[in-house]
Amino acid sequence: MKNTKENRTQILESMPVNKAIWTLAIPTILAMLVQVIYNMTDTFYIGQLNEPNMVAAISISMPIVMLVQAFGNMFGIGGSSLISRLLGQQERENANHAGAIAFWSALVVIIIGAVVGLIFSEPILKLIGASGTMLEYGKTYLRFMLMGGPLIGMQMLMGGLLRSEGATKNAMVGMMTGSILNMILDPIFILVLDMGITGAALATIIGNFVGFSYNISFYLRKKGLISVSIKNYIFDKKYYAAIFKIGLPASFGMILMSLGMSTANSFAASFGDAAVAAFGVVMRVTNIAIMVVMGLAQGCQPLMGYSYGAKKYDRLFATIKRAMLIGTILGVTFAVLFNVFADSWIRVFINDQAVIDRGVIVMRAFTFGMPFVGVQMILMVMFQALGKTVQSLVISLGRQGLFMIPSIIILSTIWGFNGLAFAMPLADLLTTVLAFTLFMQMRSKMTVFTQRTLQ
Repeated sequence: MKNTKENRTQILESMPVNKAIWTLAIPTILAMLVQVIYNMTDTFYIGQLNEPNMVAAISISMPIVMLVQAFGNMFGIGGSSLISRLLGQQERENANHAGAIAFWSALVVIIIGAVVGLIFSEPILKLIGASGTMLEYGKTYLRFMLMGGPLIGMQMLMGGLLRSEGATKNAMVGMMTGSILNMILDPIFILVLDMGITGAALATIIGNFVGFSYNISFYLRKKGLISVSIKNYIFDKKYYAAIFKIGLPASFGMILMSLGMSTANSFAASFGDAAVAAFGVVMRVTNIAIMVVMGLAQGCQPLMGYSYGAKKYDRLFATIKRAMLIGTILGVTFAVLFNVFADSWIRVFINDQAVIDRGVIVMRAFTFGMPFVGVQMILMVMFQALGKTVQSLVISLGRQGLFMIPSIIILSTIWGFNGLAFAMPLADLLTTVLAFTLFMQMRSKMTVFTQRTLQ
């Protein structure tokens, strides 16, 4: 154990920056890739049926499912932050209270959210542009997903609770187990049993059920440092205030992302079902680049936080500079691959020519923003690592709402479908400019502070 701790310290403190970045980032990138593959599975197998309306139905329903996940994410991140601090202060009993409050509050809120979604699923889908056959498929898919919503949301919560007490391996196993099972069940339910879009939803629900069961068994077998037993639940405003202080900003970005996706789907629907399906496929495929760069950023987070805490500012800025360079190279590489082989990427998921034609336009437009994503993600995570939550939140809100939604409205109004396709890359460019401006302001203040200290 001592050697392991020494090795971790050596990576953060003295290992050459480039080597330290890759040592920390590669495992995170691999975990992100597994998540990407999991998210693409439904779209891939539904696409094999060559029914664009089914693909469009999944795409237009996902922002609503994301809202359920956001509730779990809110209590998971907020609860885990509070639990970690309480455990560090040796306040085990209070940590038990925090765990129980996060668990049972999340369960109630998620169930309420799912029920409301079930009641209003049809008007919500119509509001964001679903109609005709796509609406019927969307209602079927969304209703099954919302019936399984408590499992999906609670799986998000459990990952946070496990990580809060250092059980990261268990959290990873729970996620991997559910994801792999989903990938196995998708072709069986969708293609072999001919269940179509219903099979896609059932595979997701079963996968989340198994993942959640594994995670909750960790506490039922009393393996955890804390307990989520209802006996430990108390209604105390100070616990809720502490949970919401961290959880609300963290989940707000996810909620805004859902709103941005809903807005994009609504405008895409005005150009036909093929446009909605095309956006859905392209979002899934290009998410590979986003998640790889995010994996790089999250891998660098402890290195940046440690260097900042140790006041090793030269090492901090060397890490940021190198990470931004690597992120930019990755972004450019993905941009080239997606631009040159856009047609082939779309055909992997669906062989409908109308969807392919629309998808090629969207994918090639998206590639214009990819070179900027690396800088944006690195700086957003850097602000998180340094405890500067306001700047981090501003960057997150910039990409998902402040720039994206107005870009969708303005560009699609002026240039139609092509304008809609370029809304995301424009939002990425503007958010990167914002992030870099905030970074230069912070760096300038740190330079002045360092000079004063030396004097």
